[in-house]
Amino acid sequence: MTLTEIRKEKCFKAVDLATRLGISQGYYSHLERGKRPFNDVLLKKTAKVLGIRLVTLREAIKSHPPDSYKLKSWMSNIRIHGLPLIKAFHYYMETNGIDAQTLDDAKLKIKMKEFVEANIGFSVLAELSENKALLHHVREVIGTYSSLSKNNTLHNESKNIQLRSL
Repeated sequence: MTLTEIRKEKCFKAVDLATRLGISQGYYSHLERGKRPFNDVLLKKTAKVLGIRLVTLREAIKSHPPDSYKLKSWMSNIRIHGLPLIKAFHYYMETNGIDAQTLDDAKLKIKMKEFVEANIGFSVLAELSENKALLHHVREVIGTYSSLSKNNTLHNESKNIQLRSL
């Protein structure tokens, strides 16, 4: 059963449920259609307002079609050691005996961040070593930005970017 079906079964209009949750109808619509993820607080509040168990709500959320927000993330384009990020992370977790299901969201995020930090440099070097055209493109783009920076054109675009030095 989808979240939409549950909502209708409980006789809620989307706008009314959104109001009870304290969010806009547009935001709720994105949640219901799988275009945005639920956070833990909103997940619990939605289950309570609908009068359903949390596990039932989680199952309804999983029933979204494959074009949901999860697959449209920019992270789906990242590759580590030639593998898609999620697959490489899964392999790392498995080979280190870490069960993702036992970690809370915060710990899982930290594990993934640490994994990416430890491995992205190698992947960037490997890609640039194998793809000379990409390295040439990087050099051209940096040259363009350098000339824009000299003319102060780039200043407004970059003033809020903070980079860590190596």
